[in-house]
Amino acid sequence: MRDALIEHLRCPACRTDRSLAAVVTLDDGHEAREGTLTCGTCAQQFPLRDGIVELLPSPSEHVALEAAGLERFAEVMRADGWDRERVRRLPYEDLPYWWGQRRAFEYWAEQLDFAPGQWLVDVGSNTCWASALFAERGLEVIALDIATVELQGLRTAEYFIGDGSRYFERLPSSMVEPAIASASVDYVFCCEALHHNAASELRRTLSEFHRILRPGGSLMLVNEPLRFPLRLKRDHGAEVAEFDGNEHVYFLPQYVLGARRAGFEVQIRWPRNIPRAARGEPAPPPPAPSGGSVRRALARARVAWRLAVTGDASLNMLCRKP
Repeated sequence: MRDALIEHLRCPACRTDRSLAAVVTLDDGHEAREGTLTCGTCAQQFPLRDGIVELLPSPSEHVALEAAGLERFAEVMRADGWDRERVRRLPYEDLPYWWGQRRAFEYWAEQLDFAPGQWLVDVGSNTCWASALFAERGLEVIALDIATVELQGLRTAEYFIGDGSRYFERLPSSMVEPAIASASVDYVFCCEALHHNAASELRRTLSEFHRILRPGGSLMLVNEPLRFPLRLKRDHGAEVAEFDGNEHVYFLPQYVLGARRAGFEVQIRWPRNIPRAARGEPAPPPPAPSGGSVRRALARARVAWRLAVTGDASLNMLCRKP
C-alpha cells in the first residue's frame, strides 16, 4: 500500500470517507507492507499485511462462502498447471475464454481516453490481469476483490508487481459496499463480476459505482452473461456450483434500468455472439437488403429477434456519470 491510496478509502465500519490514517511498521521501499489503519471517526482498526489493507472485516455469509469457494478453485487451477508464469501471460492464453477477455480489454482500451495518473477500480479483479494491464498504461489502479488467495484473489498481484516493474493497489472489499471514498476514481472496470450480485443487490451495487466515480467518470461493464426469453439459462453457473460462486443471470433491461436509476447515462456497446467473441472476431453486420423500406425493416427485425429473443450474447455497456 502506498500513501496515495489513503485519500481514496472509506471506513467500512462507519462509512466515513477519507477518515483512515496509517501507522506503518514495515516498508520495503516500494510500498508499506505491514502496519495498521485506524479510522479517525470510529477508532476502528484494520490490519495491513503483505501490502494489503483488510477492509472486509465482517463479510456477509454468501460473500464468505464465495471467497472460500475461490480458494478451493485455486487448488483446481494449481492442479491444472496454472502457475506464476502462466498467469503473467494473461489474457494472452490460447483458450476460447481468454480470447474473449483479450478482445474486450483491447476494445475498451481503444474506446476510452485513459490518461496517466487517473484512478481506476478493477472490480472482481480475481487473477489481477486487467489491473496489471491498466497499470502498464500509467493508470493508478485499485484491484478490488473478496478473495486474497493466490491464483484466485489479490495475492496473485505479487506475480505482476513483485519485480517492481509496475504497481497497483489491492483492496479486499465487497462491490455492494466498496470501501472506496465518494467521487474519488475516474473509471470502474467490471468484467464478468456484476452478475455475482443477487437481484436485491444489483441496483445497490450500481449506485455504489456511481457514488465512487467522479463527475464525468465511466463504468465499463464487460462480458456480462445475459438471459433471453427463449434461452433462460436456468442452469447458469451449474458447472461451478460446488464453489459457491453466487452466480446469477439477468435480462438486458435489468442492467440498463438499474444503471439509469443509479444516475448513469447508458450506452450499449457491441453486443457480440459468444462463439465469435470467443474467437476474437467481431459480430457480423446485418446483411444489406437489396432495396425497399419494408425489406430493410424486416432485416432489422430479424437481427433484433436473434439478439434480443433467441440469441446468446454478452453485455458490454458504458455508463457515464454526468
